[in-house]
Amino acid sequence: MGFRLGVYDEIVWSKRKSDGEQYKQSELNYSLTPSLYTGLNFHADYKRLGLSFLSKFFFTHKAGKLTDSDWRNDAYCSNGDTSTKTDYSEHTLYLANKFAGFSGYDLEIKGDFNFHPTSWLTLAPLLSVNAQYMSFYAQDGTGYYGTYDHMTNRITPSSDAVHRLVYSFDGRRVIEYEAYNFFLWTGIKADFKANSFLRFELSSELSLFSIFMDHDRHLTNNKDFKELSLSALYAFRQSVKTEFKIKENFSICQTCVFTLTGESEGSMFYKKSDESSFSRLANNKGGGQMICLDVELSGKITW
Repeated sequence: MGFRLGVYDEIVWSKRKSDGEQYKQSELNYSLTPSLYTGLNFHADYKRLGLSFLSKFFFTHKAGKLTDSDWRNDAYCSNGDTSTKTDYSEHTLYLANKFAGFSGYDLEIKGDFNFHPTSWLTLAPLLSVNAQYMSFYAQDGTGYYGTYDHMTNRITPSSDAVHRLVYSFDGRRVIEYEAYNFFLWTGIKADFKANSFLRFELSSELSLFSIFMDHDRHLTNNKDFKELSLSALYAFRQSVKTEFKIKENFSICQTCVFTLTGESEGSMFYKKSDESSFSRLANNKGGGQMICLDVELSGKITW
């Protein structure tokens, strides 16, 4: 059993109309409070070779907060202003029930090749394929929207309490979101045997190749978006594991895994909710970022 803390970002990039400079036009932050998961890990050794299958399945429940920010001035007024946040809203975030009470998964196949420099140290290069999927929805909350000022040809900031519009989303589902991540990890693992009952394991990994895909359904204005980005050297992962041997064939393990990706950029597609096919948006790019920490407690049986 374990839990995940983190943030999933959904980003829209646009080009400033005066000079074509790229800027961030929209950003949605899906912030996770401790999100529970369960899973199973299998590992087999043959001489120096090791092969593992790791799985995590996330339970459906209230998960945290969604914030939605937009910088709309240049897109709507062509005034070159890309720094004023014109729209901002906050909503309650949930992990959606997509299959049998689960909202997502984290599946991985990992191989390693072990070297033993000393009796207490094992080093192993790693290579793994990792597929992740998470499904969210957000509802309720409040939106703060700037209004157009004819005198200055600008949309006022969302923080301007005098001129902004305030809208309540209470009782309404606002957005549905699905995020897919694929990683090809490589790195190295160091296994330290302190004594007969205590062992520490450290691993550092870099993603040689990553794929980010998502599907965003805006339910309040019937707009659907998809993004697809391919990245190299895009993500980093650090793992720390402590194993306490209770009996000859049974151990208790405490594991922490930190994952950090960059802000990916790729193709963006749009359609109205009642349309059947997406069209690519030539002047926009879409992407995402993931920052998360997994903390888990598990039992290990060996035979």
